Amino acid sequence: MPSSTTGRRALAVADANWFTTENLFRELDHDGTATLLLKCSDYYNAWQRGDRPFSWGRALTRRAPNLWQREMVLPSGWMKRFPSLGMRPIRRSIDRWRESCAPEGSLTLVMTYPYYLYLRDQVRPDRTVYFNIDDYSQYWPRCADRVNALELQAVRESELTVCVSRARADQLRAAVPEAAGRIRHLPHGAPSSSLGPGPHLVPAPPPDDLACLPGPRLGYVGSLEDRIDWDLLTTLADSLPNASIVLIGKLGTTPAGAWQTARARCLDRPNVYWLNWRPQDAIGRYNAAFDVCLIPYRVDHPFNQVSCPTKIMDYMASGRPIVSTAVPECQLYDALFDVAADTDTFVAMTRSLIAAGPDADAERSEKRFAWACDNSCRRVVERFVSWLPD
Repeated sequence: MPSSTTGRRALAVADANWFTTENLFRELDHDGTATLLLKCSDYYNAWQRGDRPFSWGRALTRRAPNLWQREMVLPSGWMKRFPSLGMRPIRRSIDRWRESCAPEGSLTLVMTYPYYLYLRDQVRPDRTVYFNIDDYSQYWPRCADRVNALELQAVRESELTVCVSRARADQLRAAVPEAAGRIRHLPHGAPSSSLGPGPHLVPAPPPDDLACLPGPRLGYVGSLEDRIDWDLLTTLADSLPNASIVLIGKLGTTPAGAWQTARARCLDRPNVYWLNWRPQDAIGRYNAAFDVCLIPYRVDHPFNQVSCPTKIMDYMASGRPIVSTAVPECQLYDALFDVAADTDTFVAMTRSLIAAGPDADAERSEKRFAWACDNSCRRVVERFVSWLPD
């Protein structure tokens, strides 16, 4: 078992499964805070990502002097169907970690889903933080009422609520006015690994699978699902036939609907290239090599209206030009990159950047990179720690 560290605070994060959450909290190596990252999944999801049963009993590992991680695979349904039972192994892991690694620290539990209220009731931490990443009722529409009720309880009873989206923070302030002063907006940070010595004022040398595509290359990195405005991308491809529209990500499958027909129509265009999924540590190379980075999200999608796209900071870390639809969180950065009110404007903005040449938007490139540096994951997580109640 790893040796203990003395600190005034022990911080248990339940959970750090999303890349954004892991990227944020793994930057936390704070002398005054011992941190445990819990990565909890069920049997099905563990199997889907390639894990096999012999690896499901992974031990506690120390990733930095004050940072530990524990991966746990639990029975299917552990979170929603029988949370009181499902949380027990997690509670035992926190207890063992705290006893051996942070015996003197007061415990703060960071809950990234409302269902972790059941864990809070078992762990009985000194304080709790509700860390909201999305509108979780969109994750589980069949139990949306239960999710929303638990979320309001989490906001009401936590010492601090953090929302990565400003729109979501505003929603929760309106829904729980008595907790409004304890709700903070903290957008995703830029992973430190994606920040080079300076912005790419011209496209970086591309990876081999990108180098073989004709330029200019207009790129999107993310899940290829119903959140994307597929008709917009089809119009973009038709309007710029000499450009390569590059899509990197997994093909989403649910919920089924007309959007899948629109996606198939887009992918059928001769200048649209789907490169499938790429590892997280490789994404920065693709972003830096694009002539223009795209955020083509549907503005009418309820998920997009209260989300903070991770690609905002991923793209800004590269310095490359960005064109986005007018989803609320992107509108906060309209001084740093182009935000289009409609499809025609999106196409016109992209066309203008291409016409300006590979070093287009150099002045804002410097500003985007400076913003990403000022809001790196390391700086964002230190901001988070500064907000924690003593």
